[in-house]
Amino acid sequence: MGQIIAGGEQFETHIEADHRGRIIQKGPDSGMFDAFARQRFSQPFTVFESIMRHGRRTDLWDEQLTASGTVNFLSNESSLELKTTTASGDTVLRRSRKYFPYQSGKSLLVLASFVGNEPMAGLVQEVGYFDNNNGIFVRANGTTIELVIRSFVDGTAQEDIVPQVSWNINSFPSLDFSKANIFVADLEWLGVGRVRAGFVVDGEFLYCHEFNHANIIDSVYMSTAILPLSYRINNSSSIASPATMKQVCSTVISEGGYQPSGPIYIAGRGVSSFDNISSETMVAAIRMTSGRTDNVIIPSQVEVSLGGNPASNIVAQWRLRLNPTISGTWLAADNGRGNVQTMSSGTFSGGTVIGAGLTASRGAVEFSPDSGLALSLGRTIDGTSDILVLTVQCSSSENATGLLGWRELV
Repeated sequence: MGQIIAGGEQFETHIEADHRGRIIQKGPDSGMFDAFARQRFSQPFTVFESIMRHGRRTDLWDEQLTASGTVNFLSNESSLELKTTTASGDTVLRRSRKYFPYQSGKSLLVLASFVGNEPMAGLVQEVGYFDNNNGIFVRANGTTIELVIRSFVDGTAQEDIVPQVSWNINSFPSLDFSKANIFVADLEWLGVGRVRAGFVVDGEFLYCHEFNHANIIDSVYMSTAILPLSYRINNSSSIASPATMKQVCSTVISEGGYQPSGPIYIAGRGVSSFDNISSETMVAAIRMTSGRTDNVIIPSQVEVSLGGNPASNIVAQWRLRLNPTISGTWLAADNGRGNVQTMSSGTFSGGTVIGAGLTASRGAVEFSPDSGLALSLGRTIDGTSDILVLTVQCSSSENATGLLGWRELV
């Protein structure tokens, strides 16, 4: 153990000199190691990334404005301005539409850049990996900077709050919340693992506090590590002047790769074909069940089959449409898990085509891990699930059918 000064901050850690004589940080609290104390070798798997280059990215983010809260796109800064007036109750919440998968035994790394408002009485600013029930984030609560773990283990949202003066790795007294910062957190969940949080400064991971739980608590420290990214600014009371927090970039990374696991469940007509398809026809649809929209539902495969003679030269195009308007009867998926509802016959209009392919007889596509995650179902802040529809269209009238497969991470 030794003492090191970095960026004007003083804290204890394992230290040694590199070949140029520079002091570098070592040991389990160093950014050289992931949440499981394995040395990082720059092999991350990007689960999610967001860059605000050309707009508010409503495909990736939902927002909730309360009272006079507003959001403005700053095109030259590739940022969003979350703004409140001086009135009590003004709130802006921006939350990723998707919840992100956590795989046991792999460090989950979260990075979120922002520019905060100068902390002031009555103003609450939050950035991190959290929803209303669980999560890990930095908060400027009035003039106090805090690192927080939120937990729904007791059936209500409870918070483990550590103010800046009590951070156990580096109290970072020169932190300026009103300047551009990159919040970082990594976690080993397994229900009872370690969480580290801090900031990236001059290219170094500067961890400020670690939350330890193993051999200490008598339950999990939060209900789930499957969570969204969130930015929130709120006037808990009247404030002295209008406030602005900027949302910049963010990413969620699985350190050590990502492998989809679990069975593939199926929706669609199967061997029961649709007769004489020539116009685009819905053959399968899925959505998350109400009350279960905090899960990760990953489309994994598409299969389409034509019923005629391959020599007829009829070609079919399949499409995946996101959030069309549909009519029909939703049924619980027959896997018995209760997380997904399906529809195999109905009508649709509109929606965004997010995948397509061609086949002349039978075609099957299995999505790669990154493609499947990109197609995973999202939700609005109020819990309304995305709808994903598989359609088929034949070049001439032909019998056709299709299946849409998915995996569930809950």
